[in-house]
Amino acid sequence: MSTVVFRVKPATEQEKKQAAYKLRHVIRPRGQGEVTFVGRGTPAGFEQNEFRPRFTLYRDLEGRQPLCVVARPVSGQSSGSQLVVLDPHGTHLGSLRPPTQRERWRPRHEIELPGGERLLGRSGTITSWVVFVLLSPLWLLFNLLWAAGGTGDTGWSLPVRTAWRRSRSNAPGLSPLKYYGLTERYKVRTGRLDVRVAHAQAVLHHSSD
Repeated sequence: MSTVVFRVKPATEQEKKQAAYKLRHVIRPRGQGEVTFVGRGTPAGFEQNEFRPRFTLYRDLEGRQPLCVVARPVSGQSSGSQLVVLDPHGTHLGSLRPPTQRERWRPRHEIELPGGERLLGRSGTITSWVVFVLLSPLWLLFNLLWAAGGTGDTGWSLPVRTAWRRSRSNAPGLSPLKYYGLTERYKVRTGRLDVRVAHAQAVLHHSSD
């Protein structure tokens, strides 16, 4: 099964100058994959009055090759903070539900696919928390030494590795989308999740960190 590994990074000043739209982020794949650009606004010809666009994913800086639009349904179309991912023709690719402000402990990021399947991702996998607890004495010592250095900063951080799994499955190693906190990389299994939806979810997840 094919996988794509990528990072969500800030756009360079040069890329911002070249872009025909307000460029926010750039999705950079590992290796020789295709770069994706994330900008505000909607592509030319996209008319969906029932949605309020949040951002658009493009294949180019000229804005001529949009990949998908992430938008919020207008009042009455949905509840809460749900966002939808639409292709340039308005076809529904999936729905995204970012965590609410109340979810401070392992915030939940949810993807709903057109067939009704749900993928649930919580910050900090069980494995990462077990490792964190086992190594916590070392982390504490490290932070005490760090503080003694007088930098005013801290090296302490909670586990943030996130795995989006089917809401009714806990099987290991089958996550359609994963985020690795140490390297800030995402990995999507393209046979199980549309890469455009994965990119849209990664942008929201990255923005919420």
